[in-house]
Amino acid sequence: MIRCKLVEYTNPDASQTQARMDRAVAGEVLGIGRAASCRIYLPDPRVRLEHAAIRRAEDGYLYLDAAGPVFVNQRAQTNVRLAVGQKITIGPYDFIVDSLEDGPGQPGARLTLSFALRAGAGDAPTQVQNEALGGLRPAWINRRRLAWLLSLVMLVVAGLPVWHAYHPPDQPLPFATAPGWQTEAVHWVRANTARLDTFWNPGPVSSAHQTFANDCRSCHDQPFARVADTACASCHKTTGTHVADRRLDQAAFQGQRCASCHKEHQGTAGMRTVDAVGCAQCHGNLRAYAPQSTLPDVSDFGRQHPPFRLSVRLPGEPPQVQRVAQTPALRNDTGLKFPHDIHLARAGIQSPTGPASTGGRVVLECANCHRPDASGARFEPVRMARDCQGCHRLSVDPQAPEREVPHAPVAEVAVAVREVYAALAVDRIPVSLVTVNSLLQRPQAQPAPAVTMSAGRFVQQQSERALFSMMEGPQGVCKTCHQVDRLAGGTRAGGGTPALPAWQVRPIVSTDHWLPKSRFSHVQHQNARCTDCHDAAGSKSAADILIPDLASCRTCHAGPKAEAPRVASGCDSCHGFHAKVAHPAFGKTAAAKGAP
Repeated sequence: MIRCKLVEYTNPDASQTQARMDRAVAGEVLGIGRAASCRIYLPDPRVRLEHAAIRRAEDGYLYLDAAGPVFVNQRAQTNVRLAVGQKITIGPYDFIVDSLEDGPGQPGARLTLSFALRAGAGDAPTQVQNEALGGLRPAWINRRRLAWLLSLVMLVVAGLPVWHAYHPPDQPLPFATAPGWQTEAVHWVRANTARLDTFWNPGPVSSAHQTFANDCRSCHDQPFARVADTACASCHKTTGTHVADRRLDQAAFQGQRCASCHKEHQGTAGMRTVDAVGCAQCHGNLRAYAPQSTLPDVSDFGRQHPPFRLSVRLPGEPPQVQRVAQTPALRNDTGLKFPHDIHLARAGIQSPTGPASTGGRVVLECANCHRPDASGARFEPVRMARDCQGCHRLSVDPQAPEREVPHAPVAEVAVAVREVYAALAVDRIPVSLVTVNSLLQRPQAQPAPAVTMSAGRFVQQQSERALFSMMEGPQGVCKTCHQVDRLAGGTRAGGGTPALPAWQVRPIVSTDHWLPKSRFSHVQHQNARCTDCHDAAGSKSAADILIPDLASCRTCHAGPKAEAPRVASGCDSCHGFHAKVAHPAFGKTAAAKGAP
């Protein structure tokens, strides 16, 4: 604390005796200047608002710091230690340090300053008076005239964008269309003010809207009016509501606009909104906001989250999709017989393409059959020709292992089998042919009837035997992987032979997307092994659902706050706010496939 005694000497008239006024000031810093906040107030226009200050330094002594011209003992100074007897000149005032008590041993600092207005300095010079009253007053352009001029400029600058906002370039001119300087002037203004809309731009536009960032009318239907939801929906046709039931959605979000959450002009990333806390506010006590909803409460993935609901594709035409809660007993009848445990055996599986060093065995991995799609988020469907036929050959006779039937419906397979044995019969019993001018003719000598009958009988018998083996044999090619049912009746083979039974292969019903209500990408989980989440090595049936359950995901994912070693996972990690809406161009195709 600095305590200062001020002694002011005045001599209003040379004929009178000098007068003295004493007063005390105190503070951590004693400001000297014309500002009202200064402890030592000097009301003269030649003194700055905050001209100087007296401070106590760390060594305990008092120093004078000058911001304006200060003379100590007639020498210009900016920082000087105070001492008794010093003469300090600040503007028209002279200060004398009469007494001083400071230093490191003093708990506080005390000083006495006497000051007076120098003789002959009572009246400020004319130049200083003019500057104090307004430096431009003597000039032709005074403050008032300058203010009017600047107001006129601002009116023109601000008025042109306003006019442009209410008169878009494609709007007809409000006056005569005949050529004239007025019309040409308006055309010139329009041609050179195409970017005037940016005059009102309150901030950078988001990265998604950069292509029309300079065209305000793309979103603002009316000048200076907020953007309507219809303007957003005109481009975002596939962005659905939050709740599929529109009545429930309107009741829950009444009065809310797209711009309530997606605020434009907030930077390149301003339109993205991530608010997991807001999700829990409603979904943590959903009945309070939507009493008619049947969804369970969700507030934290790590502590309060219901079991996953899987979208399972059911057989039928067209296939239907049913959402069911995931349980350990849940199964999905796909119509396929495929044991994962046999194909993932550590010793490998027998394959025609296996190396001789391993006895024809090949050790398979998940990646041998499951291939990521172009995005890497999910996997392409397993294809017979690409993924299975390398091991599961469709040969029908060991005498011709290179001849395979197509992976097709039963009727097409039966035709292909007959063609295989017909070709074998022709190879075994060659027939001499006669051609005339490249045209096939009857042979000169007819073959014996017994030979003709034996060839036809060979084809018929071998085809029936092969089809029976493929469809019903213990190791039949088709029955190995498919569920094959014998139908009532049959097909007549011809030539007086008994009817051939009819078979039907159950259609394969595969689910492409088990969790369509969530966002999941295998790219983000590529550091984990497949077996960390999918127990394929322990699956003995194709009906097993190998989608990881809630407990499996919680081994790595916590709630909104990370809990080592689990990572933080908010609602937006897996879910979006807006429901998916198929584009109209794909609506019929998705409905025909029974897409969820």
